[in-house]
Amino acid sequence: MYPNLPLTKTNAVRAALLFMLAFCTTALHAQSISEIITDFNGYWKSGAGNINSIKPNNSHNLLAFTYNGIRYSTGANDAVLTSHSQSFTPGRYRALPVAQITGVPTSNTKIGLGEMYDGVHNGPGNPRPENNMVKYLTDGLKGLDLGTCVANLPVGDLFFPVTDFDKNSINDGIPDLVITQIADPSGSSVDSYEFTDIFGNRVGKKVDIVLNNLQVVGNWTADFYENTNNMNLTSSFTNTDRPIRLWTADFQLFGVNMLNISRIAYFKIRLNGNSDVAFVAYNENAVNLNANVLPVQYDWFRGKVVQQQVELIWQTVSEVSNGRFIIEASTDGSHFTAIDSVPAAAAAPHVYTYIHHKPAGGKSWYRLKQVDVNGHYSYSQIITIINAAVSKALTVFPNPSTSTLQVRQPAGVGAGIFQVRNMQGIVLIQQQVAAGTVQQSIDVQQLAAGVYWLVWTDGVQQIAGSFVKK
Repeated sequence: MYPNLPLTKTNAVRAALLFMLAFCTTALHAQSISEIITDFNGYWKSGAGNINSIKPNNSHNLLAFTYNGIRYSTGANDAVLTSHSQSFTPGRYRALPVAQITGVPTSNTKIGLGEMYDGVHNGPGNPRPENNMVKYLTDGLKGLDLGTCVANLPVGDLFFPVTDFDKNSINDGIPDLVITQIADPSGSSVDSYEFTDIFGNRVGKKVDIVLNNLQVVGNWTADFYENTNNMNLTSSFTNTDRPIRLWTADFQLFGVNMLNISRIAYFKIRLNGNSDVAFVAYNENAVNLNANVLPVQYDWFRGKVVQQQVELIWQTVSEVSNGRFIIEASTDGSHFTAIDSVPAAAAAPHVYTYIHHKPAGGKSWYRLKQVDVNGHYSYSQIITIINAAVSKALTVFPNPSTSTLQVRQPAGVGAGIFQVRNMQGIVLIQQQVAAGTVQQSIDVQQLAAGVYWLVWTDGVQQIAGSFVKK
């Protein structure tokens, strides 16, 4: 109970805050999974109130989980549950395929595997296990292997494609997502979870989870290999015990409703650098997603500026009936234009490289449109490139400006136009530029105070710089 406080304005506020804190803590705790059953050594059961002393040390698949007092099967092997006299509500769960991991692995990123996964006790396997983050987030029966994971996933975003929802699943009390955390997060580690549209814009609301607040339902014994080409295994990360935590949620927790559910394209985790994920699973009765027939799964998609050109690099994990990739670019993050295409490789995994020889200056956005042999297509995640080297080629002064802007462009640039754009990429002023012009005046006094882009373009290439209007 709360302490008895005099009903003053100050104490009323305190009481309200205490109630809100208690409510939020209860709501979070209610999302925790309290018990799991896997197929380790045929059958393994462990829960928050009765931790199994046996610690799985190899691959084992999630067969059932208990949430809010109800045990749901995953459909991976219901016969095992029945043979061990375990009552359950039949379910169908599968790991979401990985669309993209935006963060760059560091020396802290590890591949976590059951200690005997590599066949060697208390030491590295020979050969070393495969270095493939996406593989260990989607392996096992229906992708539900709790004996493999990626530990300390790099700071960035982890995207999973999700489409074709059953609207009747919203707030039906049946878990729609199952999320894993199977190593040791720091005490302050917070991951953010949300749904987004195709452009990465949030749909609904985000949910922040302090990973250490989740109930521990069991422990496992693992080796943690460095996520490098050599896959080194150090003694401090060999044959070590780690806790297993899982949580679940209905779509409603994320603010998903009848009005916005059709906009959803991805489930996104904003990673803090201490996340240890075995898989993210979805309810197959709530989402009609066949993970086995996705044409392409990406390991990563990145870009960088090289000598005023943009180099795009991406790696696929798997490709089924893939025809080609169309490279699309944007200067505002919303309107994309196809600039070229790259044919599909004969096999996966494969690393693709593309050079954009005449990129826009300043901030640009890129995405891949993957087209299969039947003409169906899907999009990668969007990445952002800031081409500062090109931006500096355009001199804008005085900056800030009150009325007239002077623009100096590189010598030898041909005819084109100057455009003044707001930060959303909308063209507000457009002015012709004659070939050979090196300096020109632009009247900006009608603009409201703020920050703007100034872009020179001939319809193919662009040079950009920013300025401030007082």
